[in-house]
Amino acid sequence: MPRVLEAKAAMAERLELFMTTERGFEAVAADEVEELTGRKPEAVGEGRLLLKGSAKDVLLLNYCSNTLHRVVLLLLREEVETLEEVYSSALSVPFEELIAPEQSFAVRAERIGEHEFTSPEIAARIGQAVIDRYRRERGHRLRVNLKEPGVVIRAELSGRLLWLGVDTTGRSLHRRGYRAYLHPAPLKPTAAHALLRLAEWRHSEALIDPFCGSGTVCIEAVRWAWRMPNMLRKSSFLLWRLRFLPVEQLSRVAEEAEAGMRRRELKVRGCDISPKHLQGARVNARCAGIAGAVEFFTGDARELRYSEDVVIANLPYGLRMGSPRKVAKLYAGFERALASGSWRTAVLLTARPELYPAEPDEMLRVTLGTLPAKVMVFRN
Repeated sequence: MPRVLEAKAAMAERLELFMTTERGFEAVAADEVEELTGRKPEAVGEGRLLLKGSAKDVLLLNYCSNTLHRVVLLLLREEVETLEEVYSSALSVPFEELIAPEQSFAVRAERIGEHEFTSPEIAARIGQAVIDRYRRERGHRLRVNLKEPGVVIRAELSGRLLWLGVDTTGRSLHRRGYRAYLHPAPLKPTAAHALLRLAEWRHSEALIDPFCGSGTVCIEAVRWAWRMPNMLRKSSFLLWRLRFLPVEQLSRVAEEAEAGMRRRELKVRGCDISPKHLQGARVNARCAGIAGAVEFFTGDARELRYSEDVVIANLPYGLRMGSPRKVAKLYAGFERALASGSWRTAVLLTARPELYPAEPDEMLRVTLGTLPAKVMVFRN
């Protein structure tokens, strides 16, 4: 094997992967990562995980994970205080081994905490470091393309700690590609899947979402039970553009994941009081490739019998409903119906846990985007 190819093959087997997920669901995501790769990742902050892995893991985590938002090949982790230190740190990274001369690039930067400079300024200094390093090592000036870059460099400055890497994902993995109908208060599919795992739902068990909205929990349940990879997103992954990864090998890994799909009969039901949302849920299920796998029906969550094994609900928060009194009344009616049921586990997500009239067996604090919320777990 030529030395260059040998070096690339070695690099592809010794990668450090920086992964993001919804804040509060780190332990759930870590369990899934271990299932997919055989290795337990380290939690390195809110919504942040770190794993020593391989190119195969990059493909599996992008294609088969249901809890992750992004997978980044970590290049540098270093403390900095000034923009010049950001530039110097970035200048030490061998970008000439990661970006082909004919490829363009862009830098996406994010700050967490207080700094005397902005995220665009961080991106600009790192971008200049990439250009200067490449010109110094290869005598070539790389092109910048902010709209359609060949390679995306991701930077996150959390306090004084700079994380720098190459994005393998592109658009966040919570954007599955099946949401033709958008609910006014949608739940991210990654959060929906985390609720399923917290309920310890077994695929042979009956499951109901009594506030199903556009069907996200039910769709994610079927996708998990059928072992469906993110096929609607496959071609959009940025990993296919990275010349130092063994793309042909990764294509075969993707084919193996697709061959592992298993369609089966499930007992998954979704209820909503709105016929409009239910029609949207059916459209989304069809776009996800699971048409007919979920029983969607019109009903009032306060009048159901709850004989299913598992109940999962993203409760109306009241942010659009109006007064807390109206929300509390809804919660009280729902809790009375739920209390008379014969379910095993109920997992309820809400941003207004103080309005719910029953004490959960477990409570988990999460952040949905920027909204603080809590997951309440009840066992019967």
